[in-house]
Amino acid sequence: MKTDNTNQKDNQQLEREAMQMAGLLDENAQQLNMLILRQLEDGRNRAIARHQAQQESTLNIDSTLSHCLGWATHHRIVMMSLVLSIGLSTFAIMQHLSANETSDAFLLGADLPPEAFVDKGFEPSLNQSLNL
Repeated sequence: MKTDNTNQKDNQQLEREAMQMAGLLDENAQQLNMLILRQLEDGRNRAIARHQAQQESTLNIDSTLSHCLGWATHHRIVMMSLVLSIGLSTFAIMQHLSANETSDAFLLGADLPPEAFVDKGFEPSLNQSLNL
């Protein structure tokens, strides 16, 4: 319980100090001349331009591609792609394994009984009827 009180007091102290600093900055910002304001604006514009140039570059400092592997830092995307690839590979394997089921369905749904396809004596008569 004491740690909660001390954390709360520390947070209140930090908040008061931050408010005092913000007040001093606001007070002194009103007293700046135009030359300093212009220099601050130019510095801000240069920083923005440098940041945009870094974002547009495709090579990092160590010459690695940043845009190609930038998605790898997003764990949700990586996990979703992993789940999707496992699902697709499972689907492909199931389709491959169900080829036997498709041939069984063909035999059972054919006009001839399944025994006719296995009977070696029936094959010549089947070929004769196809030649007519």
